[in-house]
This record gives sequence, C-alpha cells and structure tokens, in this order.
Amino acid sequence: MRLTARRHDADPDRPDGLLLFLDDPVTGLLPWFAIAFLVGPLTFFWASVVSLLLSAGLVTGSKLRGEEARILEISDLAFFIALTTVAAFAGPSVIGWLTDHADEVANVSVALLAYGSLVIGRPFTSQYTISRFPNASAELRAHLDLVGTSIWALALTFAALAGFYGEFVLPDLSTNLWTGWVLQTAPLIIAFNATIWFDRRALARQAGEPPFPGIWALLRDVSFWFIPSGCLSLIFNSAPPAVGWGLIAVGLALTLLFWALQIREDGQLRLVASH
Repeated sequence: MRLTARRHDADPDRPDGLLLFLDDPVTGLLPWFAIAFLVGPLTFFWASVVSLLLSAGLVTGSKLRGEEARILEISDLAFFIALTTVAAFAGPSVIGWLTDHADEVANVSVALLAYGSLVIGRPFTSQYTISRFPNASAELRAHLDLVGTSIWALALTFAALAGFYGEFVLPDLSTNLWTGWVLQTAPLIIAFNATIWFDRRALARQAGEPPFPGIWALLRDVSFWFIPSGCLSLIFNSAPPAVGWGLIAVGLALTLLFWALQIREDGQLRLVASH
C-alpha cells in the first residue's frame, strides 16, 4: 500500500496531493515566526496582536474541521493572549526590552516547548503526524515524531544562539543581517526541508518502495537558499560584495549539481523498481 498524506473526512483513504495546510506542524509555529519577524516593521503590541490573531485562526480552523485543537495551537493562543496583555499595559522599559529581543524570546520559548514535549514523551508534532499519515503504523509515527521534533528543537536552539550572539555580544543587532535574519532563518529552512525529506523516505520504506527521495534532493533544496542569502547581503550591503556574489555562485553551482545527481538517482531507482 502506498502511504501518502491523507485527509480525515468521509473517505479517510482518499490521498491528498499535498500535506494539508493545517496538518503541518510548521503551521502551528507561524505565530512564533510572526512575532520574531514583525517586531521592527510593526510595534511590539501590533506584532503581538497579529500573532494572537494567527493563533486564534489556527484554533478556529481546527474547530471548523470538527477536530480538537492541538496542544501547540492551544499553547500558541494562551501565550499570545498573555503577551498581548503585557504589550498593552507594560511600561516603556519592558516594551523596549521585548522589542529588542522578540526573536530571542520566540526562539527560546518554542525550543523549550519542543524539548519539553520530548521529555514528557509527547513530541509536539505527534498530533500533526497522525492527521497527515493515519495509515502509517504507530511505531513509524512515533519514530517520525521523535526525529521531527528533535530536528526542530535543534534548529530553534541554533537560531536562539545566533540571536543571542547578535543581541548580547555584537553592538548593534539592527544592522546585523547575519545574526538577525540569515543565521536565524537558515536552520528553520533546513529543519523544514529535512523533516519533509525524512517523512517521505520513512513512509516509502514502510510501504516497501525504493527509498525516495534521496539525499541529493534534500541537499538541492537546502543549497538553493544560498542564493537569496547572497542577494540579501548585496541589497543591504551587510558584507563585502564578494561575499554576496560568492553565496549566489555557490548556491547556483550546488543547486544545479545536486539537481543533476537527484535526476540521475531517480532514474536508477525507477530502473531498479521496474525489475
């Protein structure tokens, strides 16, 4: 049996072409990403309001589908109700500190949530995994949850460390594109691609299919992000031009190389499968 993402409805075995938006754990992290990246363009209060509205929207979306809201969604809602209340009534010194360190607060909070969920044996991805892959065995889902939550915990830890270095060691985070944006975003992009890649391989393995996609597909998707990083470096003049152009060149070269290797590997897998 081919195992793919499934929708819980009148026909629970009907496959979906893509993972459902509300059934991806990344969706549950959107309010945290919002507070991290919107403070600056928006005041801390309005960034908190946006995150609160996103949290409420996720809970409402689950209810409208006739499902119980997930623990991560409930945690989002409770946290951002409290944070918006603080933003509305706290003094200037507190708001100033939160404005300067909003991304660090978000990264550390979600990393602790991820580690805490692992410690108590309830990885925060578990309620998403059972919705996405109800036909997978309980053992496989537990393995996917352990690996996926661990990947996100490590990625958020790296992002928090990058933010800490930029905010508490370097003199001015606001002009530091690298610790303020690139080095905090990169591990999250890697985690997103790695968890999807790992899920697809594990499901294919259980279904008795060739191990697809191969490592080259993951490296291709990750390498691509060198290109926008180089573009940002050039746009914001955050490093010598050679650094920006070098990142773009490396990104293009690696993406094309891994893309070619992935096509070659796909052909080999199809040849093996046909026999």
